[in-house]
Amino acid sequence: MADETKESQGIDWRRTFAFLEITRSFRIAIHPASLFLCFLGLAATFGLGVLLDQIPGLGGTEIHGKSFFGNVNHIATLTLWGNWAVPGIDGKTWGDCFAFLLAPVAAFWEGVTLMWAYWHTGGAATWFALVYTVLALAIWAVIGGAVTRMAAVRIAREESVPLKKAVGFALRKWPSTVTSPLIPFGVLVLLAVLVGAPTGLFLMIPYVGEWVVGVLFFLTLLAGLGLALIFVGGTFSLALQWPTIAAEGSDSFDAISRSVSYISSRPWKYIFYTLFATVYGCLTFVFVKFLTFLTLRLTHEAVGTFTWRADSQVLDKLTRLWNVPHLYNVWPEAGVEPPPWDVSNSEVGASYLLIFWVFMVLGVAIAFLVSFCLTSQTVIYFLLRKAVDATDIEEVYTEESDEEDLPLEHKVEGAAPSAEQAGGKPAEAPPPPPSETAT
Repeated sequence: MADETKESQGIDWRRTFAFLEITRSFRIAIHPASLFLCFLGLAATFGLGVLLDQIPGLGGTEIHGKSFFGNVNHIATLTLWGNWAVPGIDGKTWGDCFAFLLAPVAAFWEGVTLMWAYWHTGGAATWFALVYTVLALAIWAVIGGAVTRMAAVRIAREESVPLKKAVGFALRKWPSTVTSPLIPFGVLVLLAVLVGAPTGLFLMIPYVGEWVVGVLFFLTLLAGLGLALIFVGGTFSLALQWPTIAAEGSDSFDAISRSVSYISSRPWKYIFYTLFATVYGCLTFVFVKFLTFLTLRLTHEAVGTFTWRADSQVLDKLTRLWNVPHLYNVWPEAGVEPPPWDVSNSEVGASYLLIFWVFMVLGVAIAFLVSFCLTSQTVIYFLLRKAVDATDIEEVYTEESDEEDLPLEHKVEGAAPSAEQAGGKPAEAPPPPPSETAT
């Protein structure tokens, strides 16, 4: 009786408050394989953008007064890092604190507006945006497919998918992961042409055209409503499409259908889950940023302690190569001009190497943020699927190669076909043992 009372008093918090499953995203996102893939994707897309920006007729367009490298560097080192603020210290307010906590959201918005500016500047900038978007989508279709696959299996079965198998799965599903974001917007463009072209042609007819358009304009507005619904559905479903393919092993059409269906069936749940994941991700990223700062500062202090100083008026050699990191000024781009000391060419070259490795640390920190976004959306997909289809979170698509690698306790007992299932005759029962009293 006491045991029953004890069990009845216990609360399964994750079952009662399903959104707490999102807190698993941090533990899954920091997996080395996921961080490596996201870092590789960031390096590839950033390097690709810098190279494209050097091609005559395709790059060289300055947006916001900066090149592509300058804009991305500004977003990564200043906007994403944020202005560290604690209310009541140095005149900082709660608004400054919230702005610092939501620095990833501000960085994401600056990235969106940057690409929007490239698309709308015209000329070479538009061609740059087109080529860069296509190539970046091709890269991240592999990276996102592999990361969400590892996250899906980890969420459902608490098992790790080897990096090679995750990438292999993403390569096999690459046509689906590439086309799933493009199909809704392709339909949007096609419908816009079908609506806009006839209306525009009628308007060109003198005297009569404007009357025809005016009388039938309600049809154009209805078509505009369809365009708005496709745009909203396609935009909101983007984040769930790759998790759908990873969890179900399906194609692009099924990914779009499930994503739109789940969001439209539980819109407020999806919005709440996304907001909770955003706040939780921003808080965990503060911890990652502080750990990044400690890594750089303690490294500088440890090496600087044993760096010989020739004169108390001259900074040590390490500081000439790499300025002391501070919370408000960590990255070289965000600092002041290089010191005016006369340094040798070897120190100048070495300083570039040190800065390169410092930016590798920044890349790993940003890779965590990307991995967290992909992982949290995978968790949200499982929660929405359970709410709409009543499908357990433990259910996930498994390939034959994955089944072969499962431990014995996870395999279904009695998996071998019986003689009747194989088409043979049922096995005869063995004869009973002879009686002991037989003569």
